[in-house]
Amino acid sequence: MASSGSRTRPPCADQEDMPKTWLEASLDKKKEKDVPTPPCWCGDVCKLKVSTDRNKSWTEGRRFFVCPNYAHDRRRPTNAYDIPLSPPPLCKYFTWIDHEVPKDIQEDQRADWLRRQRLFEESYARGLERERREKEARERKKREQERARKEKAARQEERASKLARARDAREEDEARDKKGKWPRTTQ
Repeated sequence: MASSGSRTRPPCADQEDMPKTWLEASLDKKKEKDVPTPPCWCGDVCKLKVSTDRNKSWTEGRRFFVCPNYAHDRRRPTNAYDIPLSPPPLCKYFTWIDHEVPKDIQEDQRADWLRRQRLFEESYARGLERERREKEARERKKREQERARKEKAARQEERASKLARARDAREEDEARDKKGKWPRTTQ
């Protein structure tokens, strides 16, 4: 891989697509002539890497050039007192070599998409089933409340009629006592 300072530098790719994990990579001997190693913004020769980021599946397996001073290319501190000796990154330049996603990665992505789609459909079906059960429970509760309300109204009506009969009977008894028609008990 030879440096090509005189050649034009490919544009930097979108920083949000930058993979967080990668491995060292190399170019095929045939492609080495077709794909020159570009310099980064800080003037160093870029390193060739291959993405291993499973969180960004569209980048997994793709090769790219990255600045040797890129922030994620350094050893990470193991504790708060491990301060890196190197200065902060000079630039965050990276550019894709493989613009096409490899077939095996496409198949994995398709399988992942199908799995996520199946999980979504199962979750959606569970949600519909839960809503149906909740609706049935609400309707059942509403029917029970209506039945309880009707039973309460019937009990109140029956009690009111019994009270009215008792009142009428008491008034009738009092009226008989006043007329003297009621047999008196002897002692």
